[in-house]
Amino acid sequence: MKFRLQPLAALLLGLTMGAAQAGATSEVAYASLHGSAVTFSELIDGASIDGLLASGGVLFGERFAGQELAVAKAPRPGAVAQDWFDDLSFGAPSAGLTLLAGAAGANLGAYSYGDADGTALFGVGPQIGSADGFGAISARFASPVSALGLQLRDADGGAITLSLYRTDGSLIQAVDLSGRSDGRYAFARTGGAADIAGFSLTNRDSYYGVSLDNLVLAAAPVPEPASALLLPAGLALLWAARRRSSNTL
Repeated sequence: MKFRLQPLAALLLGLTMGAAQAGATSEVAYASLHGSAVTFSELIDGASIDGLLASGGVLFGERFAGQELAVAKAPRPGAVAQDWFDDLSFGAPSAGLTLLAGAAGANLGAYSYGDADGTALFGVGPQIGSADGFGAISARFASPVSALGLQLRDADGGAITLSLYRTDGSLIQAVDLSGRSDGRYAFARTGGAADIAGFSLTNRDSYYGVSLDNLVLAAAPVPEPASALLLPAGLALLWAARRRSSNTL
């Protein structure tokens, strides 16, 4: 009676794989991630960072090779005034995720908020001198991970995008963080695949400009609730089918 079980097993396997691939990432609790945070505490308030920054085992820059740096213009929320922002929506990262720094004075900067979380990292936008937080931040990890968490500062409901990439430069998902307030957010790969090798963080129309703080990387797989629930159900169906088959012999 093996031939009767094979189609059912194939169906259950397909359903399980389908659940695992249903979404590229899932939002999880920041506190559920276990790992040391990149706090940027070594940076001096007001520092202008030209070139790549290595902090907490992570390399930071403006963009990846293959991404074209463009400029976007958008109004501030509730205001007529226009601001200019870095735009990385043209082109795609090349394989290897080679980081590139922005132009001198238009790359990265540090700002101390004077609270328990201290200093944060921001991207310097196109208008040097008045564009703190309006620039892009890209990061390359020492090895791929399955989940990451980060703290947004001065989010102010702006249009923020977190783009997650594999080592070969392919996009895993562009996570829309638009409308988020200041806070800590975390995202895990569906099924626990450890293939997040880096990210780009861009924003438009945030009044103050977005800063990044307390980045946490998790190497351990994060269970996907849907597939975790499906597996016991599938095993139960297989057991029932096997029992019915044996009773008909």
